Amino acid sequence: MGMNRRDLLGLAVIGGVAATLPAPAIAGATKTPATLAIRNKSGRDYGAALERLRDYAAAELDAVGLPGMTISIVDVEGFTASLSVGWSDVDKRLPVTPDQLFQIGSISKSISGLWLHAAQDKGLIDLSAPVSRYLAGVPLPAQPMTVHQLLNHAGGLAHDAPVFPRTPDGKLWTGFKPGARMSYSNIGYAMLGLIIGKVSGKPHFQALEDDVLKPLGMTGATAHIRTADRGRYATGYVPIREDGVVMSRAALIPGPWTESDNAAGAVAASADGMAGYLRYVLALGAGKGGPLMSDAAAKKMLAEDITSSEFGAGARYASGIATVQIDGKPALHHTGGMTLFSSAFHADPAAGVACFASVNGRLISYRPRLTTIYAIQLMRAVVAGTALPPPPDPIAFRRVPTPEHYAGTFTGPDGRSVTLRATGTGLVLADRNGVGRVELAGKDSLATDHPGYAAHQLDFDGDKADRFWWGDILFGRGAALPQPVAAAALKPLTGEYSSSDGTFVVLARGSALVAEGAGEFVRRPGGFWSPKEDAGGVTRVWFDGAVNGVPSRLIFCGMDFTRIS
Repeated sequence: MGMNRRDLLGLAVIGGVAATLPAPAIAGATKTPATLAIRNKSGRDYGAALERLRDYAAAELDAVGLPGMTISIVDVEGFTASLSVGWSDVDKRLPVTPDQLFQIGSISKSISGLWLHAAQDKGLIDLSAPVSRYLAGVPLPAQPMTVHQLLNHAGGLAHDAPVFPRTPDGKLWTGFKPGARMSYSNIGYAMLGLIIGKVSGKPHFQALEDDVLKPLGMTGATAHIRTADRGRYATGYVPIREDGVVMSRAALIPGPWTESDNAAGAVAASADGMAGYLRYVLALGAGKGGPLMSDAAAKKMLAEDITSSEFGAGARYASGIATVQIDGKPALHHTGGMTLFSSAFHADPAAGVACFASVNGRLISYRPRLTTIYAIQLMRAVVAGTALPPPPDPIAFRRVPTPEHYAGTFTGPDGRSVTLRATGTGLVLADRNGVGRVELAGKDSLATDHPGYAAHQLDFDGDKADRFWWGDILFGRGAALPQPVAAAALKPLTGEYSSSDGTFVVLARGSALVAEGAGEFVRRPGGFWSPKEDAGGVTRVWFDGAVNGVPSRLIFCGMDFTRIS
């Protein structure tokens, strides 16, 4: 919805067993620090694999344009190591260290899931019971949902909404019958945090720390992001400008600090602390529940899953943990995105290997999932005794896959003309004022850092790619096109709306109302707007506070965004 328009490694060895990795052969590597810390060895020699992983992590940071990464690696035989790559503070030239806290974002959801399944195993809660049994006073939707449906994002709730939303009736809503399918929902996990507090009789973050983090040996980890702990964290970075399309390698600055105890994503941990988590996930995947729950409860937790297209074709989801495929073999997985940090983990219980990575920055749609996937591939190779695989393309998720499809000269209604030119690595956008990089921003959408066109995406209309929208202006391949007249009823709704959570740009393209970056929105019989494909209205938008017929605010899923233009 345009939110946040939003998104030679000199190796030292510390602690544990000494190790030496040769210097990598990547461009600019002499400027990127990296530290390997091996806490425990196993019977396998991961030296060459760690060398490759270190080189790739540095290359990924450089390609995307982010400061630093903390990595935790474990195997089922006891191997434990961390890699610290890049900078925790760019200006002070302080490298990342394995004891620094990184916010793990939505990976926190599995921590809440573990607590709730352990509580059910102890007879403290019934996950099949309606949410209303444990949440008095919350303005729940009319359609009842169970605690377990919240765990699997199957409650029909919005992705993001406050517990007490600004809506016409003051209540939360469902966009489909609870249990029918999955739709990722942070508000669902925020409610689970309230349930944990109710059942445990103490703040939910304290319950998570006492009953999950400490038993798993997650040393120094916390389930409450507090300003008092800020000195323990790596500095988090965000784009210096988000009033246009953000691309890889954008200029970054230290971002704003926000306190949080939201169960959807408020756990922070170091690389050393995450080793305990990874080891438990490997055990969980093998059907072992100790020390948190019985083996039967552990098996049940992952077995009670649901189809999850959000995590890729064939993926399944169970209580904060997705099951995905890496090279045709299953792996447990989740990602986490916060204002200042981006994280991912993968674990392969069959091979007995796992990796967590987190970066102290937020840029485009980046998560370090390629790093954790590559770690699994490397460690699988060591376990199997096969050749180590080559690294992936770190910027593949932004690289235009078929540049020639979009290449050509396009003209706007005012005589403005731009050329998209295919190169050996993708596309560039050129006009008489200069040349800019071009990246993939979404299906049939491109982004550019050309100063004249960085304010909006290039949204192509039609399979032939013979036209694209830039904001509310239509460009045609080879010649200017007639400009569709914006519907009179839509014009007052257009503009830019902002809050501390981000910015929405609302456009009228003929008879279509479009939220830039999220596509067309349609007015529904209930008076709200929702994405065209979201007929039930999981995501809902209201326009409110009209002055002379022009809304002064946009209400996105119960949260206020004030008009600023």
